[in-house]
Amino acid sequence: MLDKKEKGGESPLDSGPQFSFEDKNSKGWIKRYGSSVILPVIALLILAGGIYLYANQKSRDESFLPSSEQELTADLQGEIDALNQEMEQNGQITQLESEEELDNQVIEIIPAGRKENDSIVEKAVAGNGVTHLARRALKDYLNDKPQEMTNEHKIYIEDYLKDEIGSHPLNIGDEIAFSEDLIKEAIDASMQLTPEQLKNLEKYSALVVSW
Repeated sequence: MLDKKEKGGESPLDSGPQFSFEDKNSKGWIKRYGSSVILPVIALLILAGGIYLYANQKSRDESFLPSSEQELTADLQGEIDALNQEMEQNGQITQLESEEELDNQVIEIIPAGRKENDSIVEKAVAGNGVTHLARRALKDYLNDKPQEMTNEHKIYIEDYLKDEIGSHPLNIGDEIAFSEDLIKEAIDASMQLTPEQLKNLEKYSALVVSW
């Protein structure tokens, strides 16, 4: 029997794909250049992605901010001017004159009472009832005709006025006219209270924030 070399042929096993040599070359290339080429490329991709995300986020954030401090100041001053105009038109007693007052000044939105004939007219704002308007009417009355009295007397007087006018819900802008004669009648009645009765009214007067 002749061996394959003597027949001038090759064994099918010898003519097949030669993977061993190529695999060794690939592994050698990765081992030699992997750390110096692949890792920097990955690092550059990560850095580029981070820069893109940061720029995109910054762009979205800036879209919600005023373009300059001058625009922000102008917007605030515009709101103050509009509020001043509205308060003057409605006869309200407090006015904002500058941006700096915004942090320190309490805005009063209580309309001033007015006199009509022999009555004091008060206008309701949000949260007001008849008792609130009676309290303001008494205050306006005492501004013109001062009289010494305690807070307990005032509690009795405003309740007296409320009972005479009638207690009912009020809408914003509703007005009630309190006769000056009725207010004087309530004051005279309060002066007839005994010390014990005034003492009992202390628990109610303590709840009133301002007179």
